[in-house]
Amino acid sequence: IEQSGVPRKRAVSPNPYPCSPVKPCSPALHCPPSLLPQANGRVPPTEGAVTHRTPPAEPPALRPIPPEARRLIVNKNAGETLLQRAARLGYEEVVLYCLENKVCEVNHRDYAGYCALHEACARGWLNIVQHLLDYGADINCSAQDGTRPIHDAVENDHLDVVRVLLSYGADPTLATYSGRGLLKMTHSESMERFLTDYFADLQGRSDDDPELCWEFYGSAVCESTDECGVYDILADPPGPDDGDDDKREVFEFEFSDRPLLPCYNIQVSLSQGPRNWLLLSDVLRRLRMSARGFRQTFPHMEVVTVAEAEFYRQASLSQLFSCPEELEGFHSDSKELLDLVEDSAELAALLGSSLECLDDRWDHPGTS
Repeated sequence: IEQSGVPRKRAVSPNPYPCSPVKPCSPALHCPPSLLPQANGRVPPTEGAVTHRTPPAEPPALRPIPPEARRLIVNKNAGETLLQRAARLGYEEVVLYCLENKVCEVNHRDYAGYCALHEACARGWLNIVQHLLDYGADINCSAQDGTRPIHDAVENDHLDVVRVLLSYGADPTLATYSGRGLLKMTHSESMERFLTDYFADLQGRSDDDPELCWEFYGSAVCESTDECGVYDILADPPGPDDGDDDKREVFEFEFSDRPLLPCYNIQVSLSQGPRNWLLLSDVLRRLRMSARGFRQTFPHMEVVTVAEAEFYRQASLSQLFSCPEELEGFHSDSKELLDLVEDSAELAALLGSSLECLDDRWDHPGTS
């Protein structure tokens, strides 16, 4: 390493005769332990007593100077530092030595205004770029002509370095003082395509851009269609020409002159989803029938049997159930069985209810 022309000072030889006066000995050294002054009646520990003290915290080990650092020639006439020279030539260990030991300022500029980050980006040293950014390098530092580190990376076609700089917050819209932007510095198709797409994501695309829509095939291409029960969610996507007359929402209302029986949304089979069920005991009490007579009179109505514990678990967790007081008569650990009958329009008519449907496309007052 070149040193400046300042003459070295001769090392001062140690003085064998100390000039500081000798401090007087403490009186505690000449007194027995029993005659020493005691505070609050406590006996001080004797020499043989073992005292536990926390060891002092060890200072962090400093990185030793790499041997390559002694062979580097630093041009101090141009304002260069060891960190800039190592970042230019790609000596990662020397860069870490300078950063960890704070040998050089990470944002030091030479006489042309270039920092160590400029040098690493211009040569494409990705690891060194990350080290400099982790130690606080200015991501948008400018040279005297307005050149930024991302300009050097784009002009030298280092796409991986450009990605890292953008992820650390580099501003791609900054141009040099002569007006050159990033798109005017590209020398490869991949770099130009990457920057064009990046700017399109920032500024938006026009409506006639063919790349406005993505081609998404989904996970259905990875699933086997031979297996039963596989549903392809992308098999029939809706389009602008599809008529939605048969997909209109219909609101269903149930009217009755007596309180409606509690309805529970329960899943009783693994092959089917949750459905609406009524307790058979509630239905029989309302119709004043026996279970045997109900099964003989309405054999087509589905009646299932579930455990009371499973019924309580599903009913208490259902988002459609809003009356917890109706579950007070059930127990979560009961082993009893419950009979359920599926709710249908026929059953509602037997219970004295009427169903009315309201289309979501009803005519507003005053419209034709």
